[in-house]
Amino acid sequence: MDTIISSIITPVVESLMVPVKKHLGFLVSSTKYVKDMKEKMKHLNLTEQDTRRDWEEAVARNHVVSHHVPQWLEDVQKMNERAQSIPTGGIGCFSVAKRYKAGKKSCTIIEEIQDLETRKSKIEFTDMQIPLAERRHRGSMEKGTLAFRER
Repeated sequence: MDTIISSIITPVVESLMVPVKKHLGFLVSSTKYVKDMKEKMKHLNLTEQDTRRDWEEAVARNHVVSHHVPQWLEDVQKMNERAQSIPTGGIGCFSVAKRYKAGKKSCTIIEEIQDLETRKSKIEFTDMQIPLAERRHRGSMEKGTLAFRER
């Protein structure tokens, strides 16, 4: 009888321990998560600068650029704001709630940074020129005049 009860209770207790361990990890390893987040944000910011430079250069040379680039750059800016809003200094040993929140937010941001890096790896810059008709159409729209098709 003991083995039957123990075989039922053991998996239940183990499955309930997983979320508890995860949330305790936010508290115990909060400084590690914050440190990792800051390191990944530095790397992401460097990637953002390179991507912005490549994007501006491609636009200046009239090369075809993925429509995902501006959205990716905007998402990185939002991520920077969120990362900077996390209070990281002055969290003492007894500030349990602050440590937990900092650890949890940092862990979430780390996961989102990995998603941004995955999205960035799919963005490619090419040397393919924008067709002349599209360039003229874009130029006329920027000046406020109507393109030939719209007249």
